[in-house]
Order: sequence, then C-alpha cells, then structure tokens
Amino acid sequence: MSKRVSGAVLATVLAGFSALLFLQTFKVRNFPGTRFGAEIWPRAILICLGVLAVALLVQSLRQREPAEMADPEDPGPDRSALVARESIALTVFVCFGAFLLLVPRIGAYPAGAVFVFAVLSFLGPKTLRALALHLGVSIGMTFMLWAIFAHLLKVIAPAGRWWSLI
Repeated sequence: MSKRVSGAVLATVLAGFSALLFLQTFKVRNFPGTRFGAEIWPRAILICLGVLAVALLVQSLRQREPAEMADPEDPGPDRSALVARESIALTVFVCFGAFLLLVPRIGAYPAGAVFVFAVLSFLGPKTLRALALHLGVSIGMTFMLWAIFAHLLKVIAPAGRWWSLI
C-alpha cells in the first residue's frame, strides 16, 4: 500500500471515529446549575481531533506518488515503516479511547492524568528521567485543570465509581 493511500485510509478512519465519538457526547447527562455541560470538553477535544484527521487526509491526498522503481524485483516499502509512520495518530486515539473508558470508573481528573502520562510516555523518550518528568507533568496539569475547572469555573466533572467508595 502506498504512503498516499495508507495516509488517506488512516485519516478517513480517524475522522469517522471522531465523528462517532462526537455523536456519543449527546448522550452525556447534564447536571442542573452548572455553567457548562459535561459534554463540552469531550466535544472540544473531538472537534480538534476531527480537524486534525481532515488535515491529515488533505495532506495525504496532496502528496505525490513517487516515481516508479527502476528495479521490478524490489518489493517496495517495508510494512514496519508504514506502521511506525502511522502509529502516532493511532496511539493518540487509543489513549483517548482509554481515557473515555476510564472516566466513569475512576473519574475525569485521574483519567486525565493517566491520559497525559500515557501519551507522553508512548510518544516521548522512555528513560527513567523522562518517565519521572512525564509523571510530574501529568500530575501538575491535572492539578491545574482541577483548580481551574472545579474552583474557578465551577464545572462538575464526573467523579467515577472509584471515588464514591472513599
């Protein structure tokens, strides 16, 4: 499969997946007395991911095919190179899917911390120092988001079943 076709297929799948998840946000229950509904942030994230998927589609469609190879015996591009090239977008979508599965179980803020840590760890360096930095960034960002949304904006985030046991 050529780079152009694989990029277009991946972008189409990611845009469709974003649209499907966006439609699912209409099933999110809202709480009375809140300034923003609970669906606002998943929708914002999904809109961004959808726009990026469409941009990836446009970029892959505008890409020119390489000239025919001189050697007919050459098998072409390696499949592992294709997987490595497309794995960044897939990793972010898998991490976001895991985030969506974790929110009702452990709550929005812990799930957000796990999401940030997972994305940084999968896509970034994997040294012990880097993992410690990823952990610090994910905890710091989660604390900052909690302070802004829970105390400044008064947004009620899903607590999850895990927090109700405490």
